[in-house]
Amino acid sequence: MITDKGVAVPEDMAEALRRDPAALAAFEALRPDDQRTFVDWATGQAATRTERLAEIGAHVQRHHRRPSATSLPAE
Repeated sequence: MITDKGVAVPEDMAEALRRDPAALAAFEALRPDDQRTFVDWATGQAATRTERLAEIGAHVQRHHRRPSATSLPAE
């Protein structure tokens, strides 16, 4: 699957997201760099891949973007 933002999502991860429409909508709303971060996290090591793909929906739905250094107040 390729997202509207051009991020390649492995088919097993895409299937996990499709099983949970709210998770898929949340994933599609993420910025491209956040989408890539989830792809890297979920598909990293074979030993944890199945477990992480089972959890991906919950993680995506509660994701909050950390403030960037430029958005923090000056000291």
